[in-house]
Amino acid sequence: MNPTILLVDLASAERENWKAFLEDQKYDVLTADNAESARRLCLELQPDLVLLHDHLPQVRGFELCRRLKEDPVNHLTPVVLVSAAPTPRELEQGREAGAADFWGTPSSLGDWLGRIESLMKLKNLIDEKAKGVILSLARSIEAKHSLTDGHSDRLADCAVQLGKSLSMTEEDLEQLRLGCLLHDIGKMAVPHRILRKPGRLNPQEMQIMRQHPVMGEQICAPLKLFRPILPIIRHHHERMDGTGYPDGLLAEEIPLKARIVQVADVYDALINDRPYREAFTPEEALEILRQEAAHGRMDVSLVWKFARISRSGDSFPIRGRSMLASYYA
Repeated sequence: MNPTILLVDLASAERENWKAFLEDQKYDVLTADNAESARRLCLELQPDLVLLHDHLPQVRGFELCRRLKEDPVNHLTPVVLVSAAPTPRELEQGREAGAADFWGTPSSLGDWLGRIESLMKLKNLIDEKAKGVILSLARSIEAKHSLTDGHSDRLADCAVQLGKSLSMTEEDLEQLRLGCLLHDIGKMAVPHRILRKPGRLNPQEMQIMRQHPVMGEQICAPLKLFRPILPIIRHHHERMDGTGYPDGLLAEEIPLKARIVQVADVYDALINDRPYREAFTPEEALEILRQEAAHGRMDVSLVWKFARISRSGDSFPIRGRSMLASYYA
């Protein structure tokens, strides 16, 4: 996938020359000629770099930069302000607004190429480090609030096996695995007393717990490389009959990967001990999945495939211990 650059500038032959030049260098280039289109494209497509020319009508470059950086999705997106002759005060305003740099008008199209490539390398490095930090955080949360860790790894193994049975691509399977590893990252915002409660949650505690998919999405949203797995994180507790959370999606409104993770997550919850019950056997767990599907809460075809895989000899993980709170939290 080519890196994406958003070029914010007035429509002109010069802008089109810039666009053509950067596309020749294997960049995907988006263009915006006003503040609203720039903000919309940043939210929808999360570019890798924004080149913001400081001569738009009705808004100064530093002010638009501030508006872009105020959205959490854009926190890690470098915004470069471009101005012919910035004053010291404008340079200060640009830094305060969160601009990554302030460039003057280039003498040639090639003059900026080295700078752009350097920024892209730096962003890739930052993204990879941020990815590592978030994955480490997810594992530490699981280890801290589990009797033994390993829930997310078991979940990923189950989900990937189910995904393979659907002939998913390697890219889709990798997204499934990553989504499983991060599906509960939002629980870092849930109080310890709720996560560690040795029993079922009361309605107020349940309401707090049910915010974790939204919190997880917000934590991962600033990293573009996590964009494909955000639907898994947000929707793995939805139900086919619309009674799930956080959005009450119905049937195929729930993304397929989220439905896959849900089946694997319920299974893993059932075959592992809880403070208030012992683990079910794999066959008992599969029967509960079938009942859930029969009542319209889970995807019938996925449950059927999951059960067939379980009996085919490609056995899923059997025992272990996972999060203390009940599955439906």
